Amino acid sequence: MSGMQFTAPQPLRQMAAGGARSAAVRGHHTPLPAGPRRRCRLISACASSNGDAGSASSSDGGGGAATGTLAASARRRAVLLLLPAAAAARALAPAASSAAALDAAEVESAAYEAYASKDFARALQLLDSIAADEPRFLEMRAQVLVDAKSFEKAISDYSDALRLAEDADAPLTTRARLLAGRALALEGLARWREALGDYDSALRLAAAGGESPDPYVINSRGNCYNSLKEWEAARFDYLAAANIFQQSRGFRGPHGGTTARLDGAIFAASNAALMLAEMGDYDSAEGEMRRIARRAPGSADMRVALAALLWRRGQEAAAEEQWQFACDNITVGCRKYQDRDWLSRIRRWPPSMCAALSDFLALQRGAGAGAA
Repeated sequence: MSGMQFTAPQPLRQMAAGGARSAAVRGHHTPLPAGPRRRCRLISACASSNGDAGSASSSDGGGGAATGTLAASARRRAVLLLLPAAAAARALAPAASSAAALDAAEVESAAYEAYASKDFARALQLLDSIAADEPRFLEMRAQVLVDAKSFEKAISDYSDALRLAEDADAPLTTRARLLAGRALALEGLARWREALGDYDSALRLAAAGGESPDPYVINSRGNCYNSLKEWEAARFDYLAAANIFQQSRGFRGPHGGTTARLDGAIFAASNAALMLAEMGDYDSAEGEMRRIARRAPGSADMRVALAALLWRRGQEAAAEEQWQFACDNITVGCRKYQDRDWLSRIRRWPPSMCAALSDFLALQRGAGAGAA
């Protein structure tokens, strides 16, 4: 893919964790879809990962709120990236005194450590002391607020940062990043139309600024369409995100891999397959799910989806086989998929697929009770 890519900062779960997570299948390790939660999950819109508004509205197709990610989410990544960048910017600018600069640097370092360890209260306390009217620090604080699920306050900080960025005639890509971050906070409050508008504006400004579209942002916009029950539009965005992920080289991990982009491609493709099932095209949906399951044997998501779809199609033995494989052969297992709230609100499966899995699980429980 040519050109620089627009990445909306996503708080750094992935960097803080020291690399991508993997799920094992019979001793074989396969990266989990990130979601972009995660938002990226990666970017502030990830998910999710499916975009991870503080794990409120996204997920990781392998069983973590992507919480994904698209994070499992890698959303802490941007905050941790912004902190050293802020220090570098200060080093190039006139400082009131070396002591003041040193104090601010120490505060940034402490905020970094607190955020990486998920001590959001401490990170916020530290950032409160330096945020003031500086867009960069407002953005960092907003990202911490999203992870702390203080969405209204996050929206306020993003809006203030946007106003200051516009007043200062900041680069279009900076404004695009702030809009994508605010959209994630709006998702946390289920304000889908407003989030959709911010994602649209973010992608438009990024393009005007000469940068390539960010697949995490596109996947997150698909999540909004999904939540609005606009299945075709959601599938269009999921497929577009998967295609961009597939063409991208991604971020190099500690062992030289580029799993973040491969995970993203799998996660977005999984979302697209779920939309097909919701639209009633079961044959095509099953074909896509099987291809994804073969490509990502360490992801439970499509195995469980196949179980639900095959049961709905009257293939009970085949459904049981897929379910047992997910439960017994994949490290993350199938426990979370038994939680209907997690499945619909965090992982964001569409209604008919949630209902099919619930019916399948009810049948299983009934069979188990009968056997007892």
